[in-house]
Amino acid sequence: MNLDRLRSQLVLLSLFALIFFAWWFLAGSTLMADAYQGRSWPLLNKLLARPDRHPLDFYLDKMQALVSFSLVLWSAFTLTAALALSRLRRPAAGSDWRDYAIFAVYAAAFAYLLVQVGSEQKWYVIDKIMAYQGTPPFQHRVLFIFPAQLLQYVMPQLSAIQCFLWSQLLAVALTLWAVRRFASLFIRSDLAFIGQFLALCMWAPTLTYYTFYDIGIIFVYAFCLYHLMRRELLPYLAMLVVGTFNHEITLFLIVASAVVYLGNMSLRSLAALLALQLLLYGLVRLLLFYLLPAHQAWEGGKLAFNLHLLLHQTRGLVYNLGPLLLWYGLAATGWRHAPPSLRRCTLILPCLLVMTTLVGQFNEARQFDAFIPVAMALMLCSLGARIGALAAPVPDAGAGAWRSGRLLKSHP
Repeated sequence: MNLDRLRSQLVLLSLFALIFFAWWFLAGSTLMADAYQGRSWPLLNKLLARPDRHPLDFYLDKMQALVSFSLVLWSAFTLTAALALSRLRRPAAGSDWRDYAIFAVYAAAFAYLLVQVGSEQKWYVIDKIMAYQGTPPFQHRVLFIFPAQLLQYVMPQLSAIQCFLWSQLLAVALTLWAVRRFASLFIRSDLAFIGQFLALCMWAPTLTYYTFYDIGIIFVYAFCLYHLMRRELLPYLAMLVVGTFNHEITLFLIVASAVVYLGNMSLRSLAALLALQLLLYGLVRLLLFYLLPAHQAWEGGKLAFNLHLLLHQTRGLVYNLGPLLLWYGLAATGWRHAPPSLRRCTLILPCLLVMTTLVGQFNEARQFDAFIPVAMALMLCSLGARIGALAAPVPDAGAGAWRSGRLLKSHP
């Protein structure tokens, strides 16, 4: 691998990007105004010369949002690539101040996109959700409502939206921390920050409206999968319980644990593990239904809605899910380099697909946020193999005893 060549390519790409963004902020609005009146390039005229559909400001706002979105991600990419190239020139080493700096960059990017791209919608009104008045299934997704309520109690002058945003900054910090730990299982530890950037890029296109739980899903899954693969039972089970207060989708972590340990544990031990997880999950769900009574666990009619989308709004589906499918295509390149335990975790994706078909909506890419840690790990396996920076192999799921006091027995 020629690092000097990669660095030159990065400098060249960054220069072109800088020229483009500078040109847009200086002359982009004028170009779009000309196209709106049919006086620009033929392709732009065809796209924008439709004054009968939307006013000019509509297109300007859309393009401004897209360029700002791209600028944020490109800036994060440039800093990520520069730091990665710098560290590839030396042997693996521990953390330094640049890890904290890049963490702050990613957190700022998350926060900016959350504020600029996300919005409050009438079916998820933040102050009503904080008062536990949300309609099912939102009523039981409460984990990050608690810090928002605490902040509003301490600082009552803050609005519900401000408290929500601060609670999501906490979720962002926890997510970045958990994603980096999980990434360190698949790439050299001093390059694990790349996983944080990949998680940011995969999450960004899924952002539509404000929820208390979407970012938290990524945190819970990255945390649990890390300890699941390291055979650390107690922190995994603890987060399974805590994460169920954030979203009932933790049920698929139980499925992941079953396939990861199938054939690597005695059937009795595996059955005990699954029974314990289902018991804990069921207790949390019963507690939520007792404390926050709801007449239903989810909204009905989603299957018919999704069939209508597939048959009559295919273009819209491609637009909404296209970026996610591109990331999944990149993730597939890491399959042959991934450890068996990670390959088995890909079963989470068909679980999400079935769930979305029956009780979700295909036009919302956020339905698949739980798969972000797995897709990120697969991409790191591919990248690590290409640059010679793979992490030490993840121990076989059944090798040795659990690191939690031998609560379960493995095959010898």
